[in-house]
Amino acid sequence: MKSDIQEKAECTSLNKLNMQLLPRIWRHWVNPRQRVSKYFPALALQQLTEQITLSEQRHTGQLRFVIESSLDTANLCHHTTARQRAQYWFGNLGIWDTAEKSGILVYVLFADRAVEIIADRGINTCVSMVHWQQICNRITQAFQHHRYMDGLTAGLDELTELLVQYFPRTHAGTNELADEVILR
Repeated sequence: MKSDIQEKAECTSLNKLNMQLLPRIWRHWVNPRQRVSKYFPALALQQLTEQITLSEQRHTGQLRFVIESSLDTANLCHHTTARQRAQYWFGNLGIWDTAEKSGILVYVLFADRAVEIIADRGINTCVSMVHWQQICNRITQAFQHHRYMDGLTAGLDELTELLVQYFPRTHAGTNELADEVILR
């Protein structure tokens, strides 16, 4: 049986947790896909998709971009992080299953203003976590100035240079993954 002190401590902890969760829930509710699509118009996403296609002609890496406007309430209540969602998409899109293990996901959770990069084993052995984080930080800085597409394009350029350095295209290859940017 719990003492009164233990129950009060648990209740206080739960209230504190709920108070921290409410602002996050609000941010996600006010950032539906329709609103976020203003910052990522269809034409701009198509241009980014074309840039990904051009990038992949220079190396054997596979790039995917996912922009998720917000999370549903269940994910919020389970305290799902942007990193966890990025890992979900990495697996769901099969980025882990490329021939040279050189797949990279750039994931944006817009409501949290979070950017994550998940890289497969092959490229991860060549590039440090610090370098991935620096690229994420530069994208995030562009977002802070409302330069969303500029941030993603600059991130793509940096990733392209890394992939050209470590996985240069030396032969005609196949495009293993779709290049289309996902906005949901």
